[in-house]
Amino acid sequence: MYSFLVLLAGILQSAMMSFNGLLAESVSLWGVSFIVHFSGGLLLVLYILLVVREKITLRGMPWYLYSAGFFGVLLVSVSSWCVGILGAAVTTCLSVAGQLFISAVIDHYGLFHVPRVPFSIKRIPCFLMILAGIILLNLS
Repeated sequence: MYSFLVLLAGILQSAMMSFNGLLAESVSLWGVSFIVHFSGGLLLVLYILLVVREKITLRGMPWYLYSAGFFGVLLVSVSSWCVGILGAAVTTCLSVAGQLFISAVIDHYGLFHVPRVPFSIKRIPCFLMILAGIILLNLS
């Protein structure tokens, strides 16, 4: 079930990047990020308050966790810009390669309180396949 949800999230992320690239033709990149985050945040707040009926609190978290919002703004802005230049496939491949690399570092060191999963030499072919895919996509 979780694998399917992550696959669905990847599908939605690629569609989102394409839509955001189109939106960037009408407004600035920061405007795209504002529209995406404002509309998404508004819908989420309404869902939490009206459907889940849960109180929203922003206390009790370490200060650095709020940087996730900043990362989201950068992700939407940069991917919206790049999809218009590189295309959706190359932008997605490079994004996945970046995610794979930093995820391996986070896992290996157990950063941010995630379970420590030491890097194994068995993972190297996966990295090489991603790199080969990026190279092949850029050749066409």
